[in-house]
Amino acid sequence: MFEQIFSAAPWPMLMLGEDAAVLGASDEYGHGEADSDLPLRARAPHYLASLRGGPPWSAAQEADSVRTLPSGAQVHERLFLRRTPWGASLVIVDQTDLRQLQTSDLQTARLAALGFMVAGVCHEITNPLTSLHSIVQILRSEKQPSPALLDKGFDNIAVNVKRILDISRRLVKFSRVGDEPRYGFAVDEAIEEALYVLRQDDLLRDVELQYLRRDAGLKVFGNTGQIREIFLNLFVNAAQAMAGRGTLRIETREAGPMVEVLVGDTGPGVPAEAVGRIFEPFFTTKSSMHGTGLGLAISTEIAHEHGGSLSLRHTGSEGATFCVALPRERA
Repeated sequence: MFEQIFSAAPWPMLMLGEDAAVLGASDEYGHGEADSDLPLRARAPHYLASLRGGPPWSAAQEADSVRTLPSGAQVHERLFLRRTPWGASLVIVDQTDLRQLQTSDLQTARLAALGFMVAGVCHEITNPLTSLHSIVQILRSEKQPSPALLDKGFDNIAVNVKRILDISRRLVKFSRVGDEPRYGFAVDEAIEEALYVLRQDDLLRDVELQYLRRDAGLKVFGNTGQIREIFLNLFVNAAQAMAGRGTLRIETREAGPMVEVLVGDTGPGVPAEAVGRIFEPFFTTKSSMHGTGLGLAISTEIAHEHGGSLSLRHTGSEGATFCVALPRERA
């Protein structure tokens, strides 16, 4: 019977008894790739350690496995455990090539976007550099500049240097390779951390906060620092759109395999002519002193990198609502 099952299966397979003992392995029947890897039976303890719970398993489950070959190369596999009359079957699907392809495609897209941004950043820093050059020329032309002129000049220099540094910092975040450690964490933690930053910067002093948790305890899988950056960008945008006065609405809810976080404000909404461009790098509806046009671009990249999305759900005279969708942590 095992011979027939193994011959029909396109992937390596282990047959397990109720006590998790290996009853059969597909490579022992001549079914499976012949390579320098350990036999399936010898790899069984590693696979069993990747599963949740212990034998006898009461329900089907899936799990991820990462192994290191003697050569040092890593093998990424997806495990599928299914109940059978004699115990369970364990199918092992090699996803190493798929993972490498996804990483390569992601980096290619990221570099292409970064190349597009280089042209934009040259234009973007021209204004503050021109202003800096002008004020330096003015100060140099005065043999004994007045205190008022010095104060004005230093203020101008400080503002424009800060703007250039802000552009540089955000470009570094945008271009960073997305291989940060990921794990499961409560999405509310990242939201609360972002809100704390805004409170420290006094951006929520006159803003009413409405925080609705429709499904408590929702967990997402990703990097908490990067996810927090998404919420921080959205909250800052909302506070600035409302000029520091209004209502910030946050709603978390379950949406199938995803967790959705809705972020809304009571500002003027996104202008119709800007709706199709708000996620483009360097596009902004703010004044040059309040926005670089990179916040939403960075947030979109982070969301996509995590297998999620960032979208504009609604806009109008009563405000705008954005939706962050992130993959839930696998149970």
